[in-house]
Amino acid sequence: MTADEASPTPSLGLTGSAVLADPLVRELLEARLVGVLATIEPDGAVHAIPLWYASEGEAIVFATGSGSRKVRNLRHDPRATLVLHDSRPGFEVCGASIRGRVELVVGDAATPLVELVHRRYVTPAGERLPAAGVFLASDDIAVRLLPDSAVTWDERASPAARELRAADAALPLEPTAPR
Repeated sequence: MTADEASPTPSLGLTGSAVLADPLVRELLEARLVGVLATIEPDGAVHAIPLWYASEGEAIVFATGSGSRKVRNLRHDPRATLVLHDSRPGFEVCGASIRGRVELVVGDAATPLVELVHRRYVTPAGERLPAAGVFLASDDIAVRLLPDSAVTWDERASPAARELRAADAALPLEPTAPR
């Protein structure tokens, strides 16, 4: 095998409507993962935070509290980047870095979008648990990311991934434990 054949798969750049139409982006949006949303602080620094998401038409939606740092940042600068990835041991990695502008949805219009996000991650019984219900109720605003462009990567079918998988030679990723 040549170095070119074993090299990483080049990333794919997408723009406009091609972002949400891309099969890998669709796969990641349909999976119940945790995304990382990056916003821009007033001083230009990047603020990145993990959060739940849902696909909604031509947008990706997040539920959050109106007093959150990410909302303050987005009121100042509506540009954001969402990173979705599904990383497994070895080279079993794929993902998308999706850039766009956001719309903040407030008041009664936010309620169905916030519920859309919550219902992807918590059962109705979970929503009725006292502490969980209070926690979820703090989400009073919806953030709609309208994608402009994206970069995707997918090494799951690469020769290197197949080789590590066949040899059972990738070390497992380790989750942290609740404290």
